[in-house]
Amino acid sequence: MRIALLTRRFDPHGGGTERDLIVTAEFLARAGHEITIYAAEIRKPSAQWKVRRVGPRLPLGRAVSLMRFAYGAARMARRDGAELVVSFARALDADVLRSGGSAHASYLRAARKWRGRTGTATMRLTPYHQAQMLIERRAFTSPRLKAAVAVSTLVRYELIREFGLAPERTVTIYNGVDLDRFRPAADNTDREMVRAHYRIPADARVVIFVGNGFARKGLGALIDAWPSLAGEPYLLVVGSDNASATYGNRAYQLGVTQRVVFAGAQPNVEALFHAADAFAMPSMFEPFGNVVMEAMASGLPVLTSEQSGVQELVPREMRPFVVENPDDPSEVALRLGLLLDSRESLGTLARAAAEQHPWDRYGKELVALIDSLA
Repeated sequence: MRIALLTRRFDPHGGGTERDLIVTAEFLARAGHEITIYAAEIRKPSAQWKVRRVGPRLPLGRAVSLMRFAYGAARMARRDGAELVVSFARALDADVLRSGGSAHASYLRAARKWRGRTGTATMRLTPYHQAQMLIERRAFTSPRLKAAVAVSTLVRYELIREFGLAPERTVTIYNGVDLDRFRPAADNTDREMVRAHYRIPADARVVIFVGNGFARKGLGALIDAWPSLAGEPYLLVVGSDNASATYGNRAYQLGVTQRVVFAGAQPNVEALFHAADAFAMPSMFEPFGNVVMEAMASGLPVLTSEQSGVQELVPREMRPFVVENPDDPSEVALRLGLLLDSRESLGTLARAAAEQHPWDRYGKELVALIDSLA
């Protein structure tokens, strides 16, 4: 079958949604389907995939570019002979819509927690965000839509509530994790090297946070919790954010600046996992949370939140470390303290839970869905 995959941006070496798209293309091609990728922006060419640009390159505003892609991508794919259109972006008249970010209206409601009412109201009124909500509603209520794929049950229920989708037309397919790249350390080489580089004592307990968009991912509450934690653990913050200096000043005001290390964005995050004893990301809005699975695959016990889709995959023994109110530093401190006290018995359980969700499982479930629609 000729299948079109729609995406706003194509990069064969990208992460996040770009990686998910490539993995999807590989599994569908392996199953015998002919794949063409349609993108508004092509960052790098690909010798492996047929990639077509949707529309000419023009200096348009974000809202106009979004609308042009949304209205034109599926139409272009069908003109080219596509028999099934699967969209990884907000696009009208796709046969299958994959939601990796939940409903945009849900995101804007959640954003009040870290942007405030005024900031969120201003954002909601901009043409770009208005366009996203308009396109999304038309896409999920299109008569062409055969199935909506959610990255977590949290997202699936939100799509059903927001757009009135019939439950039988929705399905949860969890992202996979690269179990070869992310695995427990074979020795102490990475641990010693990373700790020496960041001047972290060899015997200190280290919690790692990985992510961009610090406010949404709960770094503020995590830093606020730090003075309450016994044993003077270190927090290793990996990722970039325009407000990094603000968070550094926050740690300084709380008197923990020596134990909160900002590493910036790092390509070899697996080595940094090997230097840590636990992972923490108490997000206020997280449709899934790939990095949590990567930490678990690396043998780290994790603290996450009920607003994260990945908490659905956390083993029973780590449920006490799922935060109910991620903007409450006292709860974060309590649960993180418990995690650190019992961390040594949880690494094997974390790895075993991650092993239940390799990318092969994602591929089999996806191909089965596509075959059922065909």
